[in-house]
Amino acid sequence: MFYKLKNIFHHNRVVSHANKNPSILITGGLGFIFSHVTEYFVKKGWRVIVIDNLSEGSNPDIVDGSFVHYNVHMADPKVVNIMVRENPEYIIHAAAITDVDYSIREPYRTFKKNMLGTAHAFEACRNLSGLKKFMYIGTDEVYGECDHPMKEDEIILPRSPYSCSKAFGSLMRTAYENTYPEIKDKIVETRMCNVFGPRQDTRKILPQIKKSIEKGYSIPLHNEGAGYREYIYVKNIPPSIDLILREGTGVYNVTLGDGFTVKDLIARAEIITGKKVVTHPGNRPGMDLKYQIDSSRLRDLGWKPEYSFDEALKEYLEKS
Repeated sequence: MFYKLKNIFHHNRVVSHANKNPSILITGGLGFIFSHVTEYFVKKGWRVIVIDNLSEGSNPDIVDGSFVHYNVHMADPKVVNIMVRENPEYIIHAAAITDVDYSIREPYRTFKKNMLGTAHAFEACRNLSGLKKFMYIGTDEVYGECDHPMKEDEIILPRSPYSCSKAFGSLMRTAYENTYPEIKDKIVETRMCNVFGPRQDTRKILPQIKKSIEKGYSIPLHNEGAGYREYIYVKNIPPSIDLILREGTGVYNVTLGDGFTVKDLIARAEIITGKKVVTHPGNRPGMDLKYQIDSSRLRDLGWKPEYSFDEALKEYLEKS
């Protein structure tokens, strides 16, 4: 059932559907990563629609009249009506609760919000007459702890409430493509490693390291800093998204392959800044120690990241 639209515009600038430029709808388009993607497509001249409920970590300051914004949660059924009415050519579903620690404390709310939001996005997808591509934003965490760089066709084994809620979307992708011929070959999925850069939630590890360097703040060191993750700069993300939307099929891991333990990250940050990172012991129940993914499929598509990890880390730590 579709719902009548009410006063949920952040502003009243509505762009005409007669615009010949491509149209894209981005859920979570004011968040850390996808606020950069929103700005990227605006600069390309695309008609951009954002669904974002201004929850913690959003960036309402980028709302400047250059795109349409609906202030509504993806878990609200009315979003299906909104998406069908806007009838975009492209959809990116990125909206989600992404804080692993929060998902451990509040698994039910994480499942409810993330899974309902994803179900609504897929439902809208199969009811869009002009759809060219739907992108589901997954995560490398769906693979679970691993002892080698995981490829897209390997089994997923999520081991936290957050990654479990995201694996739901990975399974919906195969189920919907198999069941609904009208969207077959129109769905792609990305599984990104840890992204860092401007606008990131201060609870994440690199903003924590930056805060410690700048203010002497003590950060928790989970499992003695042994957790190993791969990292990519947020400025590398928009061009990769653009490429996959235009030419991609199936699933793509997104990483540079640059992996470090938290202890390694701290050491590199201290060398770059010449300042000490203050830490104290911390613990995360059920924490996976190592994630690794293989991005050769994306590179074969023609992806060439603009920033190396070292260039990105230096820029991030040295800029305010």
